[in-house]
Amino acid sequence: MASGAGSWIPPTLHSDGLSDAAGCVLLDMSCYIANRPNATTAKGFTSRGLPIELTFHAARPPVLSHLSVHCPGMDFPGSAPKVVATHADFVLLRVPINPDALYIASTEPWDYFIYRAAQPPLLHLLPNPYPKQRFNDAEAAVLSRDGGGYVVAALRSRVPRRDPNSGEMVRNEFDLHLYRSDVADEGWVSKRLSVAEPTRDKLVPLPEADILMYHESGKAITIGGKRGTVAWVDLWRGIILCDALDDCPVLRDVPLPPPAMGNWDYLLQECSPNLFRDVAISRSKDSIKYVEMEIQPLKQSSDGWKATMWSMPIPVGSWEDWRRDYEVDVDEVVVEGVEELWLAKLPGSGTETTLHGLTMIYPTISMDDEVCFLSMANGLEVLVAIDGKEKMLRGVAELDSQKDFSLMPSYCSSEISLHLKEITGTLEPLKSTEKETVEPKITEVHAKELTRRGRRKKHVWRRVPLSDAVQFQVI
Repeated sequence: MASGAGSWIPPTLHSDGLSDAAGCVLLDMSCYIANRPNATTAKGFTSRGLPIELTFHAARPPVLSHLSVHCPGMDFPGSAPKVVATHADFVLLRVPINPDALYIASTEPWDYFIYRAAQPPLLHLLPNPYPKQRFNDAEAAVLSRDGGGYVVAALRSRVPRRDPNSGEMVRNEFDLHLYRSDVADEGWVSKRLSVAEPTRDKLVPLPEADILMYHESGKAITIGGKRGTVAWVDLWRGIILCDALDDCPVLRDVPLPPPAMGNWDYLLQECSPNLFRDVAISRSKDSIKYVEMEIQPLKQSSDGWKATMWSMPIPVGSWEDWRRDYEVDVDEVVVEGVEELWLAKLPGSGTETTLHGLTMIYPTISMDDEVCFLSMANGLEVLVAIDGKEKMLRGVAELDSQKDFSLMPSYCSSEISLHLKEITGTLEPLKSTEKETVEPKITEVHAKELTRRGRRKKHVWRRVPLSDAVQFQVI
């Protein structure tokens, strides 16, 4: 059961060093309250004048990396400091002005900070956008700029109104809120915008659509570039693209592919789309990736699922440019190293061990490659890394039981580790011993499967202690 933020005990992470971290990381969006400084520690002050320190702690996925906050004089018995958005080496986060407050995602009770872990680390307190500029976490993005600058952009839907002339409902108006470090004296600036060519209602018509919000952002993705392109994602409906740094920004509507057959009812029932869908940008910034998970695709078993990966090239043209990259069914995923801890709890044994006995939800796309990270529950709270293209299990990590991961997004893919030089802080090197290294048993069934795919690659599963949890990682 989740406890108050101030009582969370951060895990002891083992890493090869930040400079050797393999690509991007999965970042826990709820910060720990702890004084654990290293070379990424940045110092600043809250709006109440209290000293505050922020530190980045890296871990190899699927183990979650995290931030720790140290603020003498604040105990945080209620809400935890929260990561709002990341881009390159910058993190936008909010810290409760009143740490006794309950979880509130609006702007009023929070200090907003920009944190950079790369040398030299920095922690900047932003002017509070409240009350003129209001936005939720999912509506905000941060953009890294040349020369160490940054921009914070938030796109908030306006309440639908009836046009006095035509009598029609106007649902596609938004407020774009911007804060730019290069013109900090201007503070927050707002612009009212509307979608140039609304498209999604024609592609996926909904009953009573005229009284619904045209767009409800579930996350914001920074594409970047000279024009500061940001994608605000409604995981059921589509993406709104905006070149936020243009003098006259324009909003473009890029619908997502229609829901899979098994997910239409969830859309009509207004279920949380995070259960089944995710959108991310590739590390090379040359494509937008979209995954949809379909539960029980034409199956009677409650444990069946199928995931489909799509991609859209950047620069984005039309929604018709979405292309289906691959599909993966739970029955196709090859599981190796079957005699280890959590694998022993799976149904079957030996060649029969599969992921079929575990409930999978909340797909999350890695920025590094085509791996999906899926949170699952069935007595186990873990993240599972699956290479969907190769249909291989890549790793498993247990989630921190002190926290509540039922409200998504609770973690995000971040490239912060790619921008860090080698440091010598408190991070411990990953120690490999004979006892900790496990050679997987390649059964005859597995060997035939790998031969069929033309892949006779040898893997070593490394066990990494994470407090009382255990991670398995392919290297």
